[in-house]
Amino acid sequence: MEETLKRYLHTFPSEESRFSLLKTQLQNAENLGTRKNFNGHMTASAYLLSEEKCLMIHHIALDKRLAPGGHWEEGDGELFHTAQRELIEETGLQNVALHNWHKEHHGIPLDIDTHAIPYSEKKQEPAHFHHDFRFVFVLTGEQKLTLQREEVAEFGRKACDTLPEEASSLLIKKKLLQIKELLKY
Repeated sequence: MEETLKRYLHTFPSEESRFSLLKTQLQNAENLGTRKNFNGHMTASAYLLSEEKCLMIHHIALDKRLAPGGHWEEGDGELFHTAQRELIEETGLQNVALHNWHKEHHGIPLDIDTHAIPYSEKKQEPAHFHHDFRFVFVLTGEQKLTLQREEVAEFGRKACDTLPEEASSLLIKKKLLQIKELLKY
């Protein structure tokens, strides 16, 4: 993860100040791969782009509209695999591919966002942070969307400039709009 952050900051140097918690955890050699690290742990999200729109889901547990995503698991390897696995699990879409932008930029995410997750009585988890690594995917063929009803209530395709107006979405929205011409749908 340290190498990913280093490559990311090489591409987006103005964002250095956003990663104080993540850098501290890396310097302290904390295990960011376990959900039991309540200082903060790794997650990944998949922004599926199609016809200039992003697929968003309504996440039941958080009661928010988000990009598909979730926690890194041991067998995932690279974080983009986490995003891809969660995209497939939550939507049933099988034929998805990582956008070429990532390949052209040494596999870095388009965005890394650290955001607070509230206390969960249901899971008996304290409030904690997610270090969310965000990747862009495209469809590789026509498919039917089938939601994972245990976690997802509904879905919608939103224009990139109408993503939710919350702090964790603002930067990814700005980046998607800035590189729209590179993200050839």
